[in-house]
Amino acid sequence: MTMLSPKKREIQQRELALLEAARTIVLEQGYHGLTMARIAEALDCAKATVYQHFPCKEEVIIALAQRSIELQGDLVERAARFPGRTRERMLAVGEATQLFARLHPEDTRIFQLMSAEAITQKASQESLWRMRQAANHTVSILNGIVRDAIAQGDLVFEQGRSIEELTYQVWLLGESSKAAVWSWMPPRELGVDNPFDVMLHTGQILGDAHGWRPLSTEWDYRETLERIRREVFPDESRRAYGTGVIS
Repeated sequence: MTMLSPKKREIQQRELALLEAARTIVLEQGYHGLTMARIAEALDCAKATVYQHFPCKEEVIIALAQRSIELQGDLVERAARFPGRTRERMLAVGEATQLFARLHPEDTRIFQLMSAEAITQKASQESLWRMRQAANHTVSILNGIVRDAIAQGDLVFEQGRSIEELTYQVWLLGESSKAAVWSWMPPRELGVDNPFDVMLHTGQILGDAHGWRPLSTEWDYRETLERIRREVFPDESRRAYGTGVIS
């Protein structure tokens, strides 16, 4: 582990403080309410100090979004190590996604905000690349589970179909479920009380459609979900669901 010099540690701590201040402001006042001056005011420092770390507020939001991606990525890594069949491991990844959204709704909101064209157009290509690298790490884990499924005979691909195609469908399912919570049309307006349960159910339909064994008619994935919450995410499940393990 690399030891930071006192000066570099001070710079790192200041940057973390700047990001926390910015996070509070953007959650309370939105994108337009976030300014470099308000960040400086929150920390009682000069505006020039903020600019030493970030050239514009869009870079601040990108940095916050990257932290969110890495936080979710940590949960996904734990999920992928679940000691079960490959389809059970993918179910664990789905559970990691919804636990992240349940326990960190503010981070989910920041990530949705980051997708705005006004932000991505002003942020540097280097910052966007770093953020995509963090996201690609999660995608590579999904690809790995699908490859394992093929190697173990749980999944057979028809000619012309790719691992990435299935991974994209799984990724899109999770991302769209998180985005729906902050959509201009909330799920409840469409008669859906729990979009995450819908996500997990749709994931089972998707797995069956691809012939990913064991099929939902052959396996008790409800019991698998209980095991995932109990063995992989015990603390997170208690925080998300209260005393009961299954929501």
